Amino acid sequence: MTARPRFSFVLVAVAAFGCGYGFSQVAGPADAKGSSTRSLGQIELAGEIDGIEGRALRARAVTIEPGGHVAAHSHKGRPTLEYVLQGDVVEIRNGVEIPHKAGEMVVAKQDVSHWWENRGLTPVVLLPVDVFKP
Repeated sequence: MTARPRFSFVLVAVAAFGCGYGFSQVAGPADAKGSSTRSLGQIELAGEIDGIEGRALRARAVTIEPGGHVAAHSHKGRPTLEYVLQGDVVEIRNGVEIPHKAGEMVVAKQDVSHWWENRGLTPVVLLPVDVFKP
């Protein structure tokens, strides 16, 4: 990395932190709009895996209507695999927009803070499966 790009990166990082935005913080909508979540199943993991008391494995269906979004959230302590079952959706991950389409699997581990937006004309359906604390 040459001095100029390195300086630019440092300048952007300092500006981001100086404005109160930390890369680990969730910045985005605090509410859900035009989206719904339906539980598909859940397994308490304490009886399944030694040393994982207080955690569960769950599957859900999240539908995001056109123009809707899911509230911003973090995956710290809650790893998730999110399958895009239907539609085209934009994930805003740690401040970066990432388009996804049906058939893609999205991995969200502890360093991920994100939300989803449906900018299309048809509903989006996500199938997240995660380990969480009920």
